[in-house]
Amino acid sequence: MITKKAEYAIIILAELASHPEGTVITSKEIARNRAIPSNLVVQLLAVLKEAGWTTGTRGPAGGIRLLIDPSEINLRQVVEKIDGPIGITRCLFSETPCQNKTHCSLRGIWARAQQNMLSVLEEVSIKDLAEKAAKDC
Repeated sequence: MITKKAEYAIIILAELASHPEGTVITSKEIARNRAIPSNLVVQLLAVLKEAGWTTGTRGPAGGIRLLIDPSEINLRQVVEKIDGPIGITRCLFSETPCQNKTHCSLRGIWARAQQNMLSVLEEVSIKDLAEKAAKDC
């Protein structure tokens, strides 16, 4: 399951991408604009900075900005940075079928569903989200 934290991280990156390149925005502005708790914005910005996607400057003219082109960040990368490996079921992370069955007829179906989901998350970039949001306004 994709957590709310991962969703918020994606929203934060989309917010940053919605501003002209090089624009800085404060964490308080992000929290207010996107209705995310301020303390959570700060926590997630630390992770996004660690990933090399954002940087921050302190002081009166300070704020957060994207370091790389938002088209280079896809949703799968963000979710995995926040939540770790994405899996629709535990059995996909195990080399053998569950203990109750010698052969699991669902495993192949789960694997296909998993791959389709990951493909969709890889196809959508932060830039795509920011552009969609701008059109929807």
